[in-house]
Amino acid sequence: MKGGFGMAKVRIVVLGTALFLFVLGLGAYSARGVINVNTATQEQLMMLPGIGEKTSKNIVAYRQANGPFKSLDGLTKVKGISKKKLDKLRQSLVLEGQNTYIPVESPKAPGKTPPNSKQ
Repeated sequence: MKGGFGMAKVRIVVLGTALFLFVLGLGAYSARGVINVNTATQEQLMMLPGIGEKTSKNIVAYRQANGPFKSLDGLTKVKGISKKKLDKLRQSLVLEGQNTYIPVESPKAPGKTPPNSKQ
């Protein structure tokens, strides 16, 4: 009986350690910082997941025509920004302050070059 109890302790320690390392590593694979939608350039907006060239141009054009956004919900007036998309991005967006966004680092696909890299 003593041997079985020892194995249970080992399993608990191993699982606990694995869980701890997993939680610790989550920060390395998630984006950090924020984008100020009232000052960001088209290129900065394109760092956000799901925001491409057209949508980033639309955001900048809307801001230039209508002035700064008064709330993040105002982004839904921009062509290409649905409420669902806004909700996914909301934690990375602000109306004031500096742009501090650092995008998620994703592994490179074989044979593909990232859009901003030079060969």
